[in-house]
Amino acid sequence: MKLPTRGAAGHLSHVVIDTADFKGNFPQYCELHAINSDSDIPPHPMSYSPPSTCYPSSEKEALNTKEDEWTLVLPQAQLGPHREHYFQLESAGKGAFTHVRVTIFPDGGAKRVRVFGSKVLTLGEETPLHGFEHADTIDQILGDVTPEENNRCLRKVLALPLTPEAFAPFGQVIQSYADITSAPRAVKITQANFGTASKYHKLSLLKSSYPGDMGATTGISVYRCQPVEVVKNGTRRELILNALERHPFTNQSFLPMGQDKDNVYLVVVAKNGLDDRPDIGTLRAFAARGDQGIVYNTGIWRKQHPTNL
Repeated sequence: MKLPTRGAAGHLSHVVIDTADFKGNFPQYCELHAINSDSDIPPHPMSYSPPSTCYPSSEKEALNTKEDEWTLVLPQAQLGPHREHYFQLESAGKGAFTHVRVTIFPDGGAKRVRVFGSKVLTLGEETPLHGFEHADTIDQILGDVTPEENNRCLRKVLALPLTPEAFAPFGQVIQSYADITSAPRAVKITQANFGTASKYHKLSLLKSSYPGDMGATTGISVYRCQPVEVVKNGTRRELILNALERHPFTNQSFLPMGQDKDNVYLVVVAKNGLDDRPDIGTLRAFAARGDQGIVYNTGIWRKQHPTNL
């Protein structure tokens, strides 16, 4: 599909894939490619021939090229039924594109696909290059980079709503679902307590790899946290993250002790790099609701903050 950037290319930020109302026939996986092309119908590589059911149907008339000019911006990601799925794109802040291509596996339906980003500036325009539009999410877009931030080499990361699929590379999400048909298909749900409760089985398993001679034990602790200071700038809200930490021998769970889903806490994660430091290229941020818990995989760099949003 062609991006609505009025003839200009755009920098991509994130995508929202909505499978609302598809409770059985939803796609299990999807991936996104993008291209910068002057043509309304960009060429496709020989290895990718649009199916007869493609939309729009005019895609079937696209030219084929020997070289694949499309860029993978979202590697194959898992989808679930009857929900919105938020994914940060691999191309965030890199390159400019005019079209995106959505591929689903093996088949199924999606209600809509929304791609967010910013138009490439032309001479005379003053719109901030990285001032992404509000994305109808509980995250807030970060503001402009100041000279001080630039000198400190700060990296700005968009906080997207927490979903099991997007968080899967870093851990598991602990939550129930008002409509059990929207729960991930891998989750086993049964009635419990004489039919007065629904049990979501083993959303995460306890893992420990401490050496035996350390005498490590599994325990439950309570943290009483103060909300971090969030700076408001118009419709934008931002905070500075000064450190990440990790547990190299165990996974770790955090469960908010409240029931108000409108209370938001921020979750920031990154995978471990080759130098045993955070791989900044994998840095992601999520806005978690007060009725969602999280489990970090072993060795994941992480930080979570309650907020006053």
